[in-house]
Amino acid sequence: MNNTDLIVQHLSTVQAKSVLVIGDVMLDKYVIGDVQRISPEAPIPVLSHSQSSQATGGAANVARNLAQLGCQVMLIGCVGQDPVAAELMDALSHIPQLSFCPISCADRRTTVKTRYLSSGQQMLRVDSETTEPITEQQAEQIISQADILIEQADILVLSDYAKGCLFPSLNKRLIDLAQKRGLPVIVDPKSTDFSAYRGASMLTPNLSELNRACGSRVNKLNEIEDAARQQMKQHDIEQMLVTLSARGMMLVEHDEALHLPAYPCDVYDVSGAGDTVIALMTSAKMNNLADELGMHLANLGASLVVAKTGTACLTPGELIIASDSAPAETELAKLLPKVTEWRANSQTIGFTNGCFDLLHPGHLYSLTNAAAQCDHLIVGVNADASVKRLKGSNRPIQSEQDRARVLAALPFVSAVVVFTEDTPQALIEAISPDILFKGGDYQAEDVVGYNHVTRRGGQVVIIDTLPGHSTTGFLETGSLKLY
Repeated sequence: MNNTDLIVQHLSTVQAKSVLVIGDVMLDKYVIGDVQRISPEAPIPVLSHSQSSQATGGAANVARNLAQLGCQVMLIGCVGQDPVAAELMDALSHIPQLSFCPISCADRRTTVKTRYLSSGQQMLRVDSETTEPITEQQAEQIISQADILIEQADILVLSDYAKGCLFPSLNKRLIDLAQKRGLPVIVDPKSTDFSAYRGASMLTPNLSELNRACGSRVNKLNEIEDAARQQMKQHDIEQMLVTLSARGMMLVEHDEALHLPAYPCDVYDVSGAGDTVIALMTSAKMNNLADELGMHLANLGASLVVAKTGTACLTPGELIIASDSAPAETELAKLLPKVTEWRANSQTIGFTNGCFDLLHPGHLYSLTNAAAQCDHLIVGVNADASVKRLKGSNRPIQSEQDRARVLAALPFVSAVVVFTEDTPQALIEAISPDILFKGGDYQAEDVVGYNHVTRRGGQVVIIDTLPGHSTTGFLETGSLKLY
């Protein structure tokens, strides 16, 4: 298999995995407008406010990234008893497959970062937070929750943003909990002393964080490798993934190191890029993906997320299309001879259809369930013009060829056909599948193509959808939510 095939296979199977994320949760707010004049009161720009937005940040963004890949995510973090806590919990409640277990702290503020932007550039950031370590009683609440939830987890992620939720003695107890169950521990560190993460499977510092931990300034690749390895030996850390901004990333092990240059990309906003990296490396670890391929996936994801506004995340479809998936053959005329051959060999032909804009875990869930019930699954895809008529002028996000490429890359999809009509009736009549699949809340008799398929002795199967997943939902929770 090539890298694209392995990535597609990985993204198709990681949904069965469960992650426990513990760390500093926060809310990222954005105030967006234009600057056209200087204040007469002081030599400062005046921002003419046009819109505001918000997104989950910190450990909550790591959790969101993992959930949008399809993982089952459990999140533990501390919040205050304030309006920001309510906003953060509401935002997290709309993310599918993510369960938040908040530790309510009357003596703390919920961390919120407010950024002021004009023409896509940050002018000012205002932080409201409590950074002192949480109390021993609050730490015991985290341990109590973690002791229960870790039984369901395949991996533990500690996301330390230095806001007081994690500290050395608590880290040790959490890492011990994971090690007793044979689970890997991945840490995004902020402490200047990496002994705070002793025994972790992997640390993911950026270069500045590594330099602070070393107490010196290293910059050349061989110096970075030596510094990382020294910290690993000193603090019993198995691997260190050092992110190097425009230079990519370096994975250091005890006896070797691998450097992967960054993908060429337009950088719009680096907020949350590190969260995407740790989420994708975590997914790779859970699926026993080779470290080099995990780095490739994390590097690719980082290049995509920095082109978005604010603390954003990705769908599996975005990663697949960016991994150089091959062009798809989408013409019905070229498919029909294959259908005849499959039928002559007594193979069961299944069919389903949809827009499949920004292929997400809900799509993957329905498609894998359909494919398991037939020998060949054919997917009908609405053409761009059809999507616009059905979904509105701002859709699709991805072109019909890109959507078809993503679907054709899936190992369980035998063929993809693009159709221009609003319904697939003509396509179904041309293919005459043995099984017609539809995901959702439909009655079989209401599915387009029901009469044609059943008259020929076929059947219509309704597949339960994965709750909460939709392209519209992702556009609201996977990037900035405007208000």
